[in-house]
Amino acid sequence: MTTPIRRLAAGVAAAALAAAGLAACSADDILRVQDPDVVRPDNIADSTALPLVLAGALSDFQNAYNGGNSAISTEGQANMVGLFTDEFIQTESFPTRTEVELRGIGRENTTMAPIFLDLSRARASAERAARKFQEFGQPNAVGRSEALSLAGFSYVLFAENYCSGVPYSILNDDLTIEFGQPQTTAQTLAAALAKFDSALAIATAGTGATATRAAHLARVGRARTLLDLDRAAEAATTVAPVPTDFRFVVQHSENSLRQNNGIWALSTSQGRWGVSDREGGNGLPFRSAADVRVPNRARVANGGNGFAAEPMQEQLKYDERTDAIVLADGVEARLIEAEAALRANDVTTFLAKLNEPRASALVRQARDLQRYAPVGQTLDQLLPPLTDPGSTTARQDLLFRERAYWMYLTSHRLGDLRRLVRQYGRGAESVFPTGAYSSPGALRTGTYGTDLSFPLPNDEGNNPNTPPGGSPALKGCLDRNA
Repeated sequence: MTTPIRRLAAGVAAAALAAAGLAACSADDILRVQDPDVVRPDNIADSTALPLVLAGALSDFQNAYNGGNSAISTEGQANMVGLFTDEFIQTESFPTRTEVELRGIGRENTTMAPIFLDLSRARASAERAARKFQEFGQPNAVGRSEALSLAGFSYVLFAENYCSGVPYSILNDDLTIEFGQPQTTAQTLAAALAKFDSALAIATAGTGATATRAAHLARVGRARTLLDLDRAAEAATTVAPVPTDFRFVVQHSENSLRQNNGIWALSTSQGRWGVSDREGGNGLPFRSAADVRVPNRARVANGGNGFAAEPMQEQLKYDERTDAIVLADGVEARLIEAEAALRANDVTTFLAKLNEPRASALVRQARDLQRYAPVGQTLDQLLPPLTDPGSTTARQDLLFRERAYWMYLTSHRLGDLRRLVRQYGRGAESVFPTGAYSSPGALRTGTYGTDLSFPLPNDEGNNPNTPPGGSPALKGCLDRNA
């Protein structure tokens, strides 16, 4: 089952004109607009505009999640998480991105500032959409459930990827701003949980396939939040009704560059970063493991090299600009159940839950895994049943390896590495890339830093509640802990 996010910017603009009642105006009046490409609050007059509002929220979330392919689209969370952790390695020489890969990001980093702003915009847009459904007399609409879930996932991405201390401001309909106070990571996760709880209540009260899909989306988001809060048993209970073949994806298209898959754009298309392999000594063998869930090959274009003429192994998970990216699915649900079982020392259930998606024909088909299998090899050979590695530590390693391969380049990896430190007592230097760094062609060398999360950008200093300055080491954060 797949639920797409396919709300196009062109459609948003057209709907804005219709919702504003401009059909009776002259042609000259139609062309005379105050804010091109912006749906102003005063255009949203009644419930007929609700599809437009939700479309805007979906579009903003898409751009924040994994970017696009134009100057108005940034890299997105999934790309930068890949670079910050062990999923991607840089094959270009962009200095602000090098800071990200080396885990030493300055507050003034001009690549990371728009990443933060895009996610803030997605969060505010989703919350505004949910509020409008309520204002226009549709508080129990499935669309409101979806908007609330998008807001919930925005908070989750802030909690997993950013330091403690993110403020959440509100843009009112009169365009005034209510500046938010810095929130701890726990407060951010509490906000996410409240959104998912509301989304789930609305969806479960509805009927039909659309309501069921919205409920599963909220369940996976809620369980992911509970896992971040170290409440694994509750998380497993939450996702128990989610079928393994459920998928909620962010779709992309060729209609505009902004709607292209941003991971494809910056990796496969432009060659700016490639698949990493045992990066910094602690990274997983994403490249050499030859796992069909992390398909890759030597770069075809540019003589096999990346943007800066360095050898590059390009990712093939998103090898077309139109490829969708999973936001939540039943595979993640089973992985959450597996983790809860491991916490309860139920090794039999732990292995059964890990093996369920590996053996699922529907999961294999939805991900088109056979496409990446070597000639003459079947998926039964490539994804055989896992067996007990024999110790608690080895089982933890197995769990997080399965999470890493199934959810490669979906902005889960940083949250998982931080959980290994925070919840499992691993040393940061044992899970993050550490020590000496060199790019594939050894054009750049350096030493990995100590950042365990993204800092707040200097731009947030415009918020009087989070003034610039203070401890340089905190980089605007309340703390820099995992």
